[in-house]
Amino acid sequence: MDRTKLGGLILLCFVVVLGVSLVLSIFISFQFCANQQNQILALNKQKDDLQQQLQSLQREYDNYETTHSHSNNEFNSLDFSYDSYLTNHQYTDSAYEEMQFYFYYDKPEQKFGVYELRDEIAGSTWKKPYQEGVFDCSEMSADLERYLENKGWHTEIIVGNSPFGSGYHAWLLIETTAGKYMPVESTTFRVVWWEDLNFDNYFKYDRSFETIQDALAWSETEFDWWK
Repeated sequence: MDRTKLGGLILLCFVVVLGVSLVLSIFISFQFCANQQNQILALNKQKDDLQQQLQSLQREYDNYETTHSHSNNEFNSLDFSYDSYLTNHQYTDSAYEEMQFYFYYDKPEQKFGVYELRDEIAGSTWKKPYQEGVFDCSEMSADLERYLENKGWHTEIIVGNSPFGSGYHAWLLIETTAGKYMPVESTTFRVVWWEDLNFDNYFKYDRSFETIQDALAWSETEFDWWK
């Protein structure tokens, strides 16, 4: 094959390749445009849907506003009813106090017996350490009083001069026989027995409190063991 024919063949191949490339480029561009057009159509549809939803919500709001509108007289009537409710549902301090301690005592069937009392508190210890003015004999007495009352023991909180001569003190008296009481040292969970040299002094005191409410009425800060 001479050089002239070879050159023509090469030129023909080049033209063919160029034509194919041009066709592919046009096809790819067309596909890209088609995809772009599809995305635009999809976005337009989403926009139309959102507009329809907004219009539907607006109609619902307008309908609600129409059906739930109140005149000034109706509003005044509602205000009067609200004020009347507040007036008729005021609670006294004693009612609030009663509600506050409604679940404080469980009050099961009363227990009796000195040795049964000893066994009830045997082995007990305080999880919180003794701290004067924070968690001392008065808070401990109030805490133990609640525990024993909820176990069935009729218990009184006692305050007065210390039976063993160490300043002002708080302890408990527990009814172990009908009308008869035994002292308990709250700080140590100890029943004070008859042979104790200071036994009689535990019945010489300034005040006794039947309930935690009575104790708090005398001193709000001495018996609040939960704080």
